[in-house]
Amino acid sequence: MRWTNAKLKDLQARLASAYPDAKCALDHADPFQLVVATVLSAQCTDSRVNITTPALFGKYPDAARLAKGKTADVEALVKSTGFFRNKAKNLLGLANALMMRHGGQVPNDAAQLAALPGVGQKTANVVLANAFGVPALAVDTHIFRVAKRLGLSEANTPEKVEADLCRLFLRADWIELHHQLIFHGRRCCDARKPDCAHCPVFETCPTGTGKIADPHSGLTFAVQEARDGSGFPATQNAFLNTSPEAPKRIISLVPSLTELLVQWGLASRLVGRTRYCIAPKWIRATVPDVGGTKDPNLQRILDLKPDLVILEKDENPKSIADALTEAAIPWMALDIRTLKDCMAAWIWLGEKLGALDQAKARAAEFKILIKPKPHKGPRTLTLVWKDPWIAAGPDTYVGDLVRQSGFTPQAAKGYPRLSEEELDALNPEVILLPTEPFRFTKRHALELQKRFPNALVHIVDGQAMTWYLSRTELGLECLRALLKC
Repeated sequence: MRWTNAKLKDLQARLASAYPDAKCALDHADPFQLVVATVLSAQCTDSRVNITTPALFGKYPDAARLAKGKTADVEALVKSTGFFRNKAKNLLGLANALMMRHGGQVPNDAAQLAALPGVGQKTANVVLANAFGVPALAVDTHIFRVAKRLGLSEANTPEKVEADLCRLFLRADWIELHHQLIFHGRRCCDARKPDCAHCPVFETCPTGTGKIADPHSGLTFAVQEARDGSGFPATQNAFLNTSPEAPKRIISLVPSLTELLVQWGLASRLVGRTRYCIAPKWIRATVPDVGGTKDPNLQRILDLKPDLVILEKDENPKSIADALTEAAIPWMALDIRTLKDCMAAWIWLGEKLGALDQAKARAAEFKILIKPKPHKGPRTLTLVWKDPWIAAGPDTYVGDLVRQSGFTPQAAKGYPRLSEEELDALNPEVILLPTEPFRFTKRHALELQKRFPNALVHIVDGQAMTWYLSRTELGLECLRALLKC
């Protein structure tokens, strides 16, 4: 798409109308607080930073105080923002550099800012624009994604995207545009599920209208229905695979997905896995691990040079996807809530990975096992954790597996934490204790049996119950056999 001056002005007008409240989301009272908050925002949400900084600034209100701080104290204060050891080190280095080079004051020069520990080009631009009013256009993960989806840039690094944006837009508009694009990325143009049906710039977006494949996921948005009278699509767009070649270097951050790829004969394409991807057993000796599901090692992922990283919405935090986007690493995320989601995911993965025949065959066989309206069986509580008690609600994958097996799942939606009183109030007829993620044992079963003498308490195979895609059929088989006992 060729962006003319008229089209650019129309885009800006739409963004200004949609996000009149766009501003810096990091709470700060001065340049020092802003540069510290921006350093903490790496791989962390702004809301979490805003929760963290009051205590930090209460103890270290300026560079002079922070420069005298102890590493352990700073680490404790910023621990909730993630990567806290490295961030604490950068903050102490930043404070000492400010004292030694700038008399404790934050400079308003781009080069001097970027030379400070923990402060790169993006952070420098944020500080220049929001603390000193100097026109700058920092490109974070949201702007990077939105700019490429809008066709404003085809570059693959934040620095090059920034250069493209600065060439397209007037210098006087950079600060305002920076905030508007971030708000658009957060509120509408989500990485995994962009809300094209309610997008204020839909008509100007080549990705949303299906003219180009999504630079973020490699998929094309195909509009399913005509646009309604409001000027927006009548329905949410759908993902369609358009990648000409299947990925050859895959990193899986989901244990059951790793096992599925092996089942489909794609083990040779796996170049990385989490330490919890332990099936089949030989995978641990042949495929290197990249850390945990919640905290994978990004540098290790970069070193493996994947052409696709696969995540799951609940198992992997959004910050991982954002980090992959910033590093220009292709990724796709699954969102498994029901057994029908498994069938859709098999097909989606089959299309993306070049294993469509296996995917279609498995989905067709599994469809026979699904009951349109499963019979309501005994009230069943599935516990997935202890201290505190955490249950699997009816709207989760585990809850739907329980329902399709002939039980009636209890508890609130999601994975609610239950107080002792709430647990007693449920008064279940059946209690299921999967051996994953918490290792429930016979001791726990006996404890609950005494507490609920009229209930049937069963310890069940945790992997069969929770490893969707690779063991979904096994989960159904195990629970249906249990119902007949």
